[in-house]
Amino acid sequence: MLIGGLTGGISSGKSTVLKIFKNFGCKTIDADEIAHQLTTPGTKVLREIVKKFGQEVLNKKGTLNRKRLAEAIFRDRQKRKSLNVIMHPKIIAEMKKRIKGVQKLTAQSRRKIVLVDMPLLFEAKLEYLVDKIILVYVPQKIQIERLQRDDNLTLKEAKARISAQIPLYKKKKYADYVINGDLDSTSLRKQVESVYKELISL
Repeated sequence: MLIGGLTGGISSGKSTVLKIFKNFGCKTIDADEIAHQLTTPGTKVLREIVKKFGQEVLNKKGTLNRKRLAEAIFRDRQKRKSLNVIMHPKIIAEMKKRIKGVQKLTAQSRRKIVLVDMPLLFEAKLEYLVDKIILVYVPQKIQIERLQRDDNLTLKEAKARISAQIPLYKKKKYADYVINGDLDSTSLRKQVESVYKELISL
């Protein structure tokens, strides 16, 4: 069994690429999904976040207002570090648990691929968890355009969110495979299929 780490940058198209890999039969583990599950109402993690950032990060029904929290942490580096201290150890622990679970289920299958979607793979120094790293890359100009269009951010806000992560051009140096996240759907599927076929041949 091969464990691949899928990473990228904000608005690089990683979620779309993950869906395509999943359609090809890859087992997937999604760090963002884990983060959502860890912060549902009543969880210890959500209580820690509220204690650190205040009641203003909650919606009326007690759920986490992710947009409001994002606005707070991308304006303040120290707040971003504080959130990472709360979230990262728990997300990593759950990812390791899920990877082990999949390994047990697929122990007899040499061709099985498990793809772990980790937006902050390099930032959190999680390379050791995976066998191969797949990066979804787009130029920073495209990231900015997508953030302004899809999230209604100003140019300054978009640049602030991008600068909170390691630049994609630097991540390219350490990736085993690079997928162009700015392709049309047909071309993107072909590129993902090419990487998938190479992975299952290893």
